[in-house]
Amino acid sequence: MKTAWTVALLVLVAALGMGCQSFPMGLSEAQWNALSPEQQADYTRRQTELNEQRRREREAAEQARQAEEAAKAREERARIQLAYARARYGDVVTVTIEGGHVAINGKHQPYEPVRFDLVRGERREVEFIQQGRPASRQRIDVRLTEDGHTFYFDESARDRIALISTGWEQGKTHAALNVQDKRSQSEARNLSITIKWKELPGVPRRQELRKP
Repeated sequence: MKTAWTVALLVLVAALGMGCQSFPMGLSEAQWNALSPEQQADYTRRQTELNEQRRREREAAEQARQAEEAAKAREERARIQLAYARARYGDVVTVTIEGGHVAINGKHQPYEPVRFDLVRGERREVEFIQQGRPASRQRIDVRLTEDGHTFYFDESARDRIALISTGWEQGKTHAALNVQDKRSQSEARNLSITIKWKELPGVPRRQELRKP
């Protein structure tokens, strides 16, 4: 009985193996078996050439995609540099983020405070460094809108933090800010974000956003 089961198992494995087997140029097993050895060698050669052609095409497409992304990145850097060079008062904000915790390596951790500038229309990833462990870091996306009146923290999160420009003339601190989205970059807890328009030439904007 044991021998019979062994034979049956071997037959089943062989059948499964044949079912998964593929032949050059999309031929079926019957078509392949009907070919002479010379024809099989020819089909194998043609399949090898086709595989190589497809590999080169994929490689060329990937190189083109990377080149396009690099060109777009260069254009964006140039645009941002020009925006900073031409900036007037109200075009650039200084942002300070401190306190609370952000997700670093999958766990909520205290982090070193960060401060950075953003010009209108700029998006960047800010690096957060875990306190006491400089090698542990997390990058989180932030953005200042084109009109310069809304700041986004962890913009890709479903419940991203959005802060409007009321009080930015003197500097406005927004406390106890959280991002609940478990798939977000930050999963921020109890952050404090201070935003102030950077001192630059130009007439200060004293008007606050019109309330609805």
